[in-house]
Amino acid sequence: MLIWSISGLYMTAVDLDIIHGDHLVKELKPNIIESDKISPISEQIIEQLAPIQSIKLKVYFEQSVYEIRSAKQLTIVDAITGEIKADLAAKVIEQQANEIYAGEASIASVERLPAYPGEVGGRKQPVWQVQYDDGLRSTLYFHVQSGRLISKRTDLWRAFDFLWLLHIMEYQGVGGMTGIIFRVFSITSMLMALFGSWLLFYRLKGEHQ
Repeated sequence: MLIWSISGLYMTAVDLDIIHGDHLVKELKPNIIESDKISPISEQIIEQLAPIQSIKLKVYFEQSVYEIRSAKQLTIVDAITGEIKADLAAKVIEQQANEIYAGEASIASVERLPAYPGEVGGRKQPVWQVQYDDGLRSTLYFHVQSGRLISKRTDLWRAFDFLWLLHIMEYQGVGGMTGIIFRVFSITSMLMALFGSWLLFYRLKGEHQ
């Protein structure tokens, strides 16, 4: 019960926008797409990436691109040349991070990870990780082809995730709320509530005698 109370206090006392790291990223103006320069996606690419879940037309680094999401991966296609874009270099990602970062810390490291780390979903796809030299280990994650900001993390969010697992009693991983620990805790809490109610009734009855 003490763990439940402490974790609940943290999750309500700390502003959720701060936990999500919204203050780390600048509010960027929407880009304008010049429709007269846009080319359709070739049938060859459509067949190569099928089955496709969604196609979005966006602007990255002042270039119009198609963001194609399939069951396999997220692919970026140049909307003018129609070619699949290659992975971005570390220097480009560092430039993108500097443009959108709203904090004052300097970049500590820029690393291309072979897969998403667990804190941002653990997908088996490469991702750029940019870490900053501050007290909260602020980290930005970017898509390897588009440079799009995928997610952001700080130690405040990492602490939130840990306390959330404790709060919902995920001591044994996913599905902990259906485990034996949760059942024992539920039964014990119910018994404590019943005995507490009985003690309250007994106390009030004694005061009227």
